[in-house]
Amino acid sequence: MKITTNKITNSAIESVQADKGKQPKLKIFDDTKKTLTELFDQFAPISLEDTNKSAKMLKRFDNKYVVDRDQFEEFLSLTLEDFKVLEIKKTRQFSYTSCYYDGDYRCYFDHLQGKRRRFKVRTREYVDSGLMFFEVKLKGLRGQTDKHRISTGKFSAETIVGEELKLLTAAYEENYKVDYAYNLKPALIVDYRRCTLVVRVTIDFSLAFTPFKADEEKIQIGENFIIIETKSSNGKGLADEVMKRMGIRQASKCSKYCLGVNLLGEVRQTNSFLPMVKRISENIISGTRLFKS
Repeated sequence: MKITTNKITNSAIESVQADKGKQPKLKIFDDTKKTLTELFDQFAPISLEDTNKSAKMLKRFDNKYVVDRDQFEEFLSLTLEDFKVLEIKKTRQFSYTSCYYDGDYRCYFDHLQGKRRRFKVRTREYVDSGLMFFEVKLKGLRGQTDKHRISTGKFSAETIVGEELKLLTAAYEENYKVDYAYNLKPALIVDYRRCTLVVRVTIDFSLAFTPFKADEEKIQIGENFIIIETKSSNGKGLADEVMKRMGIRQASKCSKYCLGVNLLGEVRQTNSFLPMVKRISENIISGTRLFKS
């Protein structure tokens, strides 16, 4: 399915562009505060098979936005007629846990410095299904994301070896035309819940961060910090247009891994991630706050 910005429904445009003091012609959500489950249940469902047919993009442009609950509800109301929600076995919210790899935080600092040649490596477990993948995401020279993954049986390996290392080395050297020279080890565990709108928007919430060290306490984030990520062939999909009309800018510094190591005090805090780290730290609902504002 091809995403074009002129696909926004009249109701969405009218809702965003309504003159001050006027009510939108079509109000989809009522004023009652709904749970996330109730919000997602208002969308028509789509199966995993149909999702994969219409939305499988391993090379793509990713845009991230951070919203609070009120902004999130408005976004959903403006896209209700345009998207469907992924549903598997009558479930629409899914649990994920990821183990991110790094070596002396080189991957983190590459991201911090905005290097064109940067990448992330993680193992991702789809908790509800038990599936697990070793994934490599590389940022290209034009900002395009190139993603590679293989099935794996180990969530956190002390050292990356075997087929996982072959995939990582091949992907890195093919994309960047230089030798791979990193020694990556487990650095951070990130847990979160996700709902997927098709085509193709992921919504991550209830984030939690745990250092990859024994007996370290998990930091849990509340539902007023929500990451919406759009994925499209050109970076200008329907959801991006809705965000623009809502006046919400892209959040260039909201990598879950980078936020986590900042929040946990693993790296220096006087950097460009500071505003977003402060924002997420204000939504901690449990765990020790290591970040100092």
